Amino acid sequence: MEEIYFNTEGKEKLIEGINKANKAVASTMGPNGTTVIIPNSKSYNTYKVTKDGVSVINSIKLKDPIENIGVELLRQAANKTVEEAGDGTTTATVLATAFVNNLKDFNTVDINKAFDEIIPKVLEQLKLNSRELKREDIKYVASISANNDIQIGDTIQSAFNHSDIVKIEESKSTEDYLELVSGMKLDITSFSKNFLTELVNPTFLLLEGKLDKLDNFKSQIEAAQNPDTPLVIMCEDIHDSVLHKLEAYVLSGNLYLTVIKTPGFGSFRRDLISDLAIFIDGTPIITKMTPNINVGGYVGKLESVKITPNYTILVKHDDVDISQRILSLEELKNQIDIEEHQKDLLQKRIEYLRSEISIIKVGGQTELEMKERYDRYDDAVKAVTCALEEGIVEGGGLALAKSNIGIQMYDNKIHKDKTKMAILDSLLNPYMIIFKDKWSIKDGKYNFNISENMFEQNIIDPLKVTRCALENAVSVAKTILSTEAIVLHELSWNQN
Repeated sequence: MEEIYFNTEGKEKLIEGINKANKAVASTMGPNGTTVIIPNSKSYNTYKVTKDGVSVINSIKLKDPIENIGVELLRQAANKTVEEAGDGTTTATVLATAFVNNLKDFNTVDINKAFDEIIPKVLEQLKLNSRELKREDIKYVASISANNDIQIGDTIQSAFNHSDIVKIEESKSTEDYLELVSGMKLDITSFSKNFLTELVNPTFLLLEGKLDKLDNFKSQIEAAQNPDTPLVIMCEDIHDSVLHKLEAYVLSGNLYLTVIKTPGFGSFRRDLISDLAIFIDGTPIITKMTPNINVGGYVGKLESVKITPNYTILVKHDDVDISQRILSLEELKNQIDIEEHQKDLLQKRIEYLRSEISIIKVGGQTELEMKERYDRYDDAVKAVTCALEEGIVEGGGLALAKSNIGIQMYDNKIHKDKTKMAILDSLLNPYMIIFKDKWSIKDGKYNFNISENMFEQNIIDPLKVTRCALENAVSVAKTILSTEAIVLHELSWNQN
């Protein structure tokens, strides 16, 4: 049995839910943002304090089921942004809410047409006004992302000074500190988002070929039922039935495991597999031959593994020595009769083995404090990575606000199109929230200063974060604004 809501009846409730969620998320925005107390998902009846926008939006569940659908749609914009850019969830939430509120009375066809014309111009303006991130300015991006925490910014600056690969871990002490370890960053990820993304002291199965059955790995799979002995499997491919079986075990909490893809192609892949075998102190398993071998003797080890949607970080175990392998590859590269492209491939293998990882250990007086600081460090490192990829724009919401002004300067007739102007006005919202004191109560106007330069004040944001936040906000706003009917299942509208 379903309940159907049509036109304004359903849309108004959707927007009401969006506004409620946005009020909580937007309160964390900027250096003067406040903290929010949210339920701790890992521990019943306990709470944590956070200024992390995505943590706030993910914790919200409203009593009214239609309002809750609005929250869920807003959550999609935030989560897609954090998945793509690692930060910017609050900006995505604020923008999506502004678009919905400012455009709710316009025609859907006009809305979509205006978005399709305006947003590419906004992105062009952002790109034109962006700059490359200087290495010495990393601390400013990090500090701002960490809610203006200068100490976090300085620590992350030190971490990137040592290595382009930076990992965050929980500390056993009350202090934050930096540790430099041997490790490698590979442009690979897991075969499923349902697998674990961080494993400590895992065993490692390195397969050459496709994982098409589990019979030969029973003892390793059984051991991975214990959270203290997780398992990483690396292979070229995986059979669908095996993938679905492992996903089910992991999702049910009965298996602590991830399966990641082997890096490289062709002969270079085989060479990397042989290097990885040294790195994990294990032996590659040719899957077609597994019926005839004792797998137990082939298992390797690592200090830790971290998997993101775009890359994987492997941290070498302290007991493993790879120096001889590096030396032999260098000797091979220095041979006179070797071709240039072979030298380049050997150099790449050497760089993989030689690379170091900066690990920031995050402490705190209490677990609550440590978790909150961990989230901020994690967001800040992701923000820096994005800034190194695509460059930086002025922070504090000014980049989006100046895009508004830039477009109006190039098109002096645009003010006649109310739909387009509603979109442009929405771009001011992040700036307005961060700099509340620029709002004039006397005349009810916003005192926007286009000559203000955030670059000079070292208030900067990654272009990628701003871009992804904008694109995802537009996507969810289009969905909500085009909704004319909501079909609510009985279980949903009777749940409360």
